[in-house]
Amino acid sequence: MSRRALLLALALVAVQAVLLRTVFVAAPHPGGDNAAYLTLAHSLLEGQGYTELWDPAAPPHTKYPPVFPLLIALTMALGARGWGSLKAAPAVLSLVGVLAVFLWARRRVRDEVAAGVALLTGLSAAYLDHARWILSDIPFVAFLFLALWLLEGLLPVPASGWTGIEAGPSPAGASEPESAVPSWGSTSRWLALGGATVLVVAAVLTRSAGLPLAVAAVGALALHRRWSAAALVGGTAALAGGLWALRARMAPGQGAYQSEFRLLDPYQPDLGTAGLGDFLDRIGGNAWGYLQVHGPRAFFDDAGGILTALGIAVVLLAAVGWALHLRRAGVAELFVPLYVGVLLLWPEVWSGSRFVIPLVPLLLLYGARGLSAAVSRIPRLQPGVPLLLGGLAVAVLSGRAWTQAASWASSCRAAVSVAGPWSCAGTATVEFVTAARFSGAALPQGAVALTRKPRIWYLMSGVPTRTYPFSEVDGALLEAARDAGARYVVLDAVGPQGLRFVGSAVVARPDLFCGIQAFGRSQAPVQLLGILPEGGAGSRRGPEGLELAPCPPEMAGDVEAARGAFQGDPELRRIPLLDGTVGRAGRHAPAGTEGGDGS
Repeated sequence: MSRRALLLALALVAVQAVLLRTVFVAAPHPGGDNAAYLTLAHSLLEGQGYTELWDPAAPPHTKYPPVFPLLIALTMALGARGWGSLKAAPAVLSLVGVLAVFLWARRRVRDEVAAGVALLTGLSAAYLDHARWILSDIPFVAFLFLALWLLEGLLPVPASGWTGIEAGPSPAGASEPESAVPSWGSTSRWLALGGATVLVVAAVLTRSAGLPLAVAAVGALALHRRWSAAALVGGTAALAGGLWALRARMAPGQGAYQSEFRLLDPYQPDLGTAGLGDFLDRIGGNAWGYLQVHGPRAFFDDAGGILTALGIAVVLLAAVGWALHLRRAGVAELFVPLYVGVLLLWPEVWSGSRFVIPLVPLLLLYGARGLSAAVSRIPRLQPGVPLLLGGLAVAVLSGRAWTQAASWASSCRAAVSVAGPWSCAGTATVEFVTAARFSGAALPQGAVALTRKPRIWYLMSGVPTRTYPFSEVDGALLEAARDAGARYVVLDAVGPQGLRFVGSAVVARPDLFCGIQAFGRSQAPVQLLGILPEGGAGSRRGPEGLELAPCPPEMAGDVEAARGAFQGDPELRRIPLLDGTVGRAGRHAPAGTEGGDGS
């Protein structure tokens, strides 16, 4: 690497560190994935295997591949316990990701263009947003582009003909850059191949969407007759992915992605599985959604008007740039259609800007190639001028999203300092977490609950739980409670599901439910309810509506002690599962074992 390239790389990392600092908050993400990764990491660190401790049966986990939880477990082993310190792994890997994009891009384009691609990637709204949470998206991007950098050093650089931005000098009359030969020397080639193999496996075992990278790597190496390299990468990735798939197959019904992938709507399983026509509709809906909404939001955190128009322009130019490289395709050229295919087949309710993050650097680089190829046909117009103007347009609009994110982060940090980390997640989530903390301290040992956010509930209470069924079928909730050994259910306000599915079950059979505690002062506070056996003296309908009867003392547990436990921790700053303050109900006892069967 030249001195200039080294200085650019250091500058990119420094700028990205400053950007990340401005949007960083020592607060949890309100989604369940955040808590799932922490619980899985805790399970690994405690020697309990890769286990769903939140579930009353404590089954082996089969949905999220284990590399990212292993990284979180490493930070825990080094002493991280707070919301800020636990974000060290994704934060550091966000810096590595920007550096990896630069290293990969400079194989194909000039250093200043590669630096622009890396800078705009780090500035993009979705990249910055996910770099500040305990989520696997940014580590996946880092592994992906480090792997592309190493792999493509073994291959001729894909070239579309000289347009003024390719890497290397422009020899007179040359139609391709001098860098269209393998970059690694013979002495370092096997080291690069070994590192690339490890990174491909890391990507596959970080997100299921890493499979397209493995297929693309094998395809590109085979296309260029690198047979031994293709065998090494393909064989290792197949072994790692196969073992993970075998684990999922040996534990059916535990929430593997492939089982939910076939559903019409994973949040409404009663609708059934998708057929061929449904998948065609899904492809069309996703294509329009990503082009019109999710793609622009990945860059600008907004869509519509000029933002959607600019996003579509980037995609169209990128399609031209990608097509120009097919004459001698590399790993990236094969990865793009494979990954896009996964996005188009993905359930629409899961679609979002987070899945565009791995494509952002590719869209920028291919877009730059497509634009430079177009303007190269215009006499006396240097490609650097439109590239600079286009890059500035993207930077200004992405910068607007960054300032908004920084402003929100500043407000969140102020709220955290007064009311604790969950205050940024909204009142409904704060009430839900308060109910979880209360339950961990009050409910009897062996208690099991049905909730909307099982991973957050368990992290903050230690009380095992499952998601209540998203079904309005008579008796569905009670059947799920019997299956889980649950005597408690939480009527939450986190989303509409609580009132729709739990509320309807209570209204249908009020005699089987009783009240323990309400959390919140709104008209619809979070309610911790008990589930009574048939013939129990539960609630009833009165002249003014449903009258919730109190639960018997043996079900309610030590309510007064639980209330007292909050006097020293009113802001819910602790992570009870990690610091050992889960309370008596939080001592996990799987159904059917000594310590309570949950019935």
